[in-house]
Amino acid sequence: MTKEFDVVQLDVHHLRVIRAIADTGSLSRAAIALGVTQPAVSAQLKRLENMLGYQLFDRCEGGVTPTPMGELLLRRTAALLPQLDKLLEDIEQRVCPSGPPAVVRVAAVASALVACLPSLVTRLWPEVSEVQVVHDDHPERLLPLLAQRRAELALVKDYPGYELEIPANVDTAVVVTEPTFVLLPAFHPLAREKVVDLCDLRDESWVMVSDSSAATFTKYFADTCARHGFTPSFTHQVTSQQVALLVVKAGAIGLSQPICDPGDHGVVTRPLRGDVLPRRHVLAWNKETFVAGRREELLSAVVDAYWAEARTAPVYAEYLAGPREW
Repeated sequence: MTKEFDVVQLDVHHLRVIRAIADTGSLSRAAIALGVTQPAVSAQLKRLENMLGYQLFDRCEGGVTPTPMGELLLRRTAALLPQLDKLLEDIEQRVCPSGPPAVVRVAAVASALVACLPSLVTRLWPEVSEVQVVHDDHPERLLPLLAQRRAELALVKDYPGYELEIPANVDTAVVVTEPTFVLLPAFHPLAREKVVDLCDLRDESWVMVSDSSAATFTKYFADTCARHGFTPSFTHQVTSQQVALLVVKAGAIGLSQPICDPGDHGVVTRPLRGDVLPRRHVLAWNKETFVAGRREELLSAVVDAYWAEARTAPVYAEYLAGPREW
């Protein structure tokens, strides 16, 4: 029995999904390569298999392998994606041979710098009519977007010993290496101090964001605590920084970026002595796009924007002006 289906429904996006799954041998690794979530890849594959009426991959403990129908589809379409990518590149170069596209796509994790990027881009490239910002707190999903030319710029964060893997056709520059601050309830005895020793918090209950996007930072923090001779007690797992502030107000201890303003939540921020939890803000772009020609100007503008924002955070500004032994 032959299954009939509408071939018009088989689009380029479907081809990218099955190609990524075949190349990586795993739905989760394909999701990272595509810059989407693993459930999204699973759902897309299921819809495609339902539409075609054939199973394309066999699921096994070690990942996935193409079925005979999957092999046929991959073999017949192997040359299409490179040709389409080259066509899109040629169109982009013909429409805008020496400058940026009309719409610039920025991929970014949450930070104080995100809001300033659109104005910086349009200031450097006035011909840009629109800047679209895609937010995703999984930085490992964002850099592949640059490699695949699905974004022009990215702003991500990483940590010493947990640096991001950079695709071969992507360049990066460090905007700033900043400290991590501790969040304390206003009534905590250490809230009266200008700076806090991490070891003084060894017996505290910690609140951490439990989303998978925070997994790398949580491990980085736990490893840092281990080097200081203790294991942190992650008593509270929350889904957002806003909820974390409420838990800190009730007595737990949290962590934040130094520019974070807890507002009127009964919470204070304090620097950790010795900058024991540094993090990097990293600007990234595809080497072959318009950004490369003015990367130094863009980096300088982003750095200036960071320090301008830092000066508006009272505790951070005091820290920056304080003695270096902090």
